[in-house]
Amino acid sequence: MWKTVHASVIGTSHVGFGSECQDESIADVLLDANDEGYLVCLVADGAGSATKGGRGAELACITAMTSIEQSLRTSSLFTTDLVTGWIENIRQAIFSEAEATELTGRDYACTLLGAVIAPNNAVFFQIGDGAIVVSKNKMQGVVFWPDSGPYANMTYFVTDTDALTNLDVIIINTSFDEIAVLSDGLQRLALLFDRQIPHVPFFDPMLSVLRQQPTDQVECLESQLAIFLGSAQVNERTDDDKTLILATRLS
Repeated sequence: MWKTVHASVIGTSHVGFGSECQDESIADVLLDANDEGYLVCLVADGAGSATKGGRGAELACITAMTSIEQSLRTSSLFTTDLVTGWIENIRQAIFSEAEATELTGRDYACTLLGAVIAPNNAVFFQIGDGAIVVSKNKMQGVVFWPDSGPYANMTYFVTDTDALTNLDVIIINTSFDEIAVLSDGLQRLALLFDRQIPHVPFFDPMLSVLRQQPTDQVECLESQLAIFLGSAQVNERTDDDKTLILATRLS
């Protein structure tokens, strides 16, 4: 149904401070009650100022995946209320752990990007920065432009009191051929901000390799993707944590 590859690499600035990578990602295919396949892509980026931002990102992805899987068991109908429920489950999981550890939700602050793609429809959702790029008939576009909030070097988080107000959701009744989901550490390399479009030369070489890779050998591409994300040519452009999911539909 789909070939997927994803990797997260720590930013050089985090290495300098002795911290860990605070990005998290999941890419997998889930089946609904009728054994229909759904590609699920999730990326969360823990806030650099949050002491448990990486754990918040992990909880966000795990809880989102569990919530989506439970939803697909009972219904294949995408609605905004359904996505809102997924976000509420994430918030509950984070705030429950925060309370148990005598911390605050802000200590677990993270952004979240998600896509659930069926054969003929899809739902995309996002809180904060980062980007989801989709392709159809060799045309690429950004689903939501990165939301950095009203101030420089700021964004919105799943743990904000007004998180649901800042939740972007779009449900589209069409199919897609490929998708890329990236954290904000790659924004300046992957997007053309002056035109608000994807930087095609960033995506095309990697997607071309993924298309040609035999299905049973796709897993080995993850180490190569991680090497690229941690390379000097990337680190010269960004010192932040970097996450990238790439997926192409099997023909």
